[in-house]
Amino acid sequence: MRVLVTGASGMVGGTIATHLLEKGFEVIALNRNPTLIKGLAQSVQEDISMASLTERIINEIDPCDAIVHTAANMDKNSYNFDIIHTNCFGTQQLLNLAKIWGVNRFIFISSVPVIGIPQVLPITEEHPTHPLTAYHASKLFGEYLVQIAASNQLAGTILRLPSPVGPKMPDNRILSSFVKNSLVDMPLQLSGQGSRKQNYVDVRDVAVVVENCLHRKISGIFNIAGKNCISNLELACLCIQILKSSSKILFTSSRDPEEGIIWDISIKKAEKYLEFNPQYNIENAIIALGSEYVAGIH
Repeated sequence: MRVLVTGASGMVGGTIATHLLEKGFEVIALNRNPTLIKGLAQSVQEDISMASLTERIINEIDPCDAIVHTAANMDKNSYNFDIIHTNCFGTQQLLNLAKIWGVNRFIFISSVPVIGIPQVLPITEEHPTHPLTAYHASKLFGEYLVQIAASNQLAGTILRLPSPVGPKMPDNRILSSFVKNSLVDMPLQLSGQGSRKQNYVDVRDVAVVVENCLHRKISGIFNIAGKNCISNLELACLCIQILKSSSKILFTSSRDPEEGIIWDISIKKAEKYLEFNPQYNIENAIIALGSEYVAGIH
């Protein structure tokens, strides 16, 4: 099966592309930045926010059987126009490409926080949506576009992720900071009381469920999350313990705007319809990330 993966230079897209290659898929990468993944059938450097995208891809890439769309602008500045150009217009163009190619599987990577602040626990796919940032609003818009495009010919599968962790994780995430500091016995800084409970999903589990989706023709929204949630304070303690660090926990004077919020996410729907069964926990992610830092990969 020929699969176009957007955003393959990122952590989520790169892990998905690498996993699919290992499973025998023919993978074509589409990115704004160069992709350094061995074994790709083709790597095309294009900006999905450009108006000429569809025509340019048709001229550069032979038709694919499926599209896995992970590319996104994740800027926290809600007044950055590129968020809309990339995440909304870009998704629309890729769906148009899917129509032209006759693609029957379109997998869209979205985000659990499109719901806003959790109101009902556990968080299911039916939880009301109220995005609080332009990024999450653009992800919700993308979900609507996929659902509109879904038909008997196109299986539009929407995978909502919480906080992705694992190998090749960006340095600006809380787990990356905790791991880096733990390795050199520096303080782990926490905002507020560290009581926010977050759910983390390992990108290696995300890659497996994407593969499962490619073998099924199923539409709908699915939460793809870890089996447990953990507070920021518990996460800091776990990093110190696993990495055998002498780091201390430092509570800063800054306030955590999500203090006390619990991201308890239900994955029952994905377990039932996508055979989703997470094999990696947060401990595995800490070990993997620690190994990368020690080896100088980051």
